Amino acid sequence: MSDLPIFDFSIFPTLTTERLVLRAFAHADAPDLFAFRSDAIEQKFNDTAMTDISEAHHLIEWMNDGFAAQQQIQWAVTLRDIQRVIGLFGFNSWDRYHRRAEVGYDLARAYWGQRIATEALRAILSFGFERMQLNRVEAGTVADNTESVRLLTRIGFKLDGIRREYTWEEDGTYHGGAIYSLLRREIVR
Repeated sequence: MSDLPIFDFSIFPTLTTERLVLRAFAHADAPDLFAFRSDAIEQKFNDTAMTDISEAHHLIEWMNDGFAAQQQIQWAVTLRDIQRVIGLFGFNSWDRYHRRAEVGYDLARAYWGQRIATEALRAILSFGFERMQLNRVEAGTVADNTESVRLLTRIGFKLDGIRREYTWEEDGTYHGGAIYSLLRREIVR
């Protein structure tokens, strides 16, 4: 493998699929980001729901700063026929030496069950394995989050293990934290 990075960090990589465009976040996207990040149902197994639009602006700055520092890459997911942001998918904790990263994803609830998350996740995984030369992609999720587990296993992720009582949930109980991984050699082409 060649030295990383093999893509130009001066230009944010836009990805396209049959139905989606994955692009850089802009501050104009803050209302769309806030709309799904403030939904308590959608955020049940994610971060605490946002309560103010300034939090969306801060998150966009954090994501853009992380890209500029060549530490992470987060895509705004849009449908090809509308410019509204409906999701956030990306790589965190990128370790170039060990060629691994953690994937994260968040999709507006109105788009659940339409295989949009599958399409977006496949696009960024292809980018990660091909352009970032990743060998391993990890995904952490609450073990009880059946939708997230279904998404990961549909794509081919394998369960590495459960961290017992890892997260405190709003229901007043601790939940196990599941770690899934996908290796370069396991990708079905």
